[in-house]
Amino acid sequence: MFKMIVGRFEIVATSGIKNGSARVGKSEAQAYDVLDRRQAVNAKPEKVGLELDDAWSYCVRHQGRARGIALLH
Repeated sequence: MFKMIVGRFEIVATSGIKNGSARVGKSEAQAYDVLDRRQAVNAKPEKVGLELDDAWSYCVRHQGRARGIALLH
């Protein structure tokens, strides 16, 4: 299973929305979900079915907002 920690968020590789969004390894990934690590284990993902670049950008943007700074334009 692939996961990437980006501050308070976690990006996980999934089989994609059409395939049930099950967690998979990076080589099998069809999409990526963003989870808020502060939420309970069974919390609903923040974002579902993103490309890896979009998931990473979402995490970075929201990290900056939480601190009152703009990291990406």
